Amino acid sequence: MDEAFEIYEALLWEPPAGYFLIDEHLQRLSRSAKHFRFALDLERVRNELLAYSATLPPAPRKVRLELSADGSIWLEHVDVKPSTPVLVALAETPIDSADEFLRHKTSRRGVYERALASRSEAQDVLLWNERRELTDSCAANLVLEINGRRLTPKATSGLLPGIFRCHLLERGEIDEAVLSVDAISRATRGFLVNSVRKWCEIRWLGV
Repeated sequence: MDEAFEIYEALLWEPPAGYFLIDEHLQRLSRSAKHFRFALDLERVRNELLAYSATLPPAPRKVRLELSADGSIWLEHVDVKPSTPVLVALAETPIDSADEFLRHKTSRRGVYERALASRSEAQDVLLWNERRELTDSCAANLVLEINGRRLTPKATSGLLPGIFRCHLLERGEIDEAVLSVDAISRATRGFLVNSVRKWCEIRWLGV
């Protein structure tokens, strides 16, 4: 890990409620900081996020937080993309389920950038591992509706345990399962989920 990188979180800020699932985002930031031995003052980060929210316009925003190894943070906000259907293609080559960077949200995004570049006709690309198990997309977690159940790939397949995914699991709205690539053909619907855009229906490209 000699190449410098940052850990980051993307939070939805919605007035007047504030940051959606902020505690869960900060808990994940803390876990990743501990894993990679980054300095982190969690209360300072929380306070800076709250102070930053006072500068935001009165409309939903995506707030990006970057944490450097020395504990410094950087914040920016951008528009929230609408939760419209997403054109999704299947990755051409498998990911390595043992890659630790797939389990943490960092600026080291080579796997995702290569997948997107290989299927440039799609808006997002769905990844799968060496065992032909589906994992997640380059920007969100996956949910497939199969036989009336909403299923998301197991974390052991090699994916980022997204904040909204965990929220849905805790509420019993989705269940975990090992999903093979063939599961796509058995699904009546597919969704990409994350804590900023929440639910986006999938429109499959060449699947």
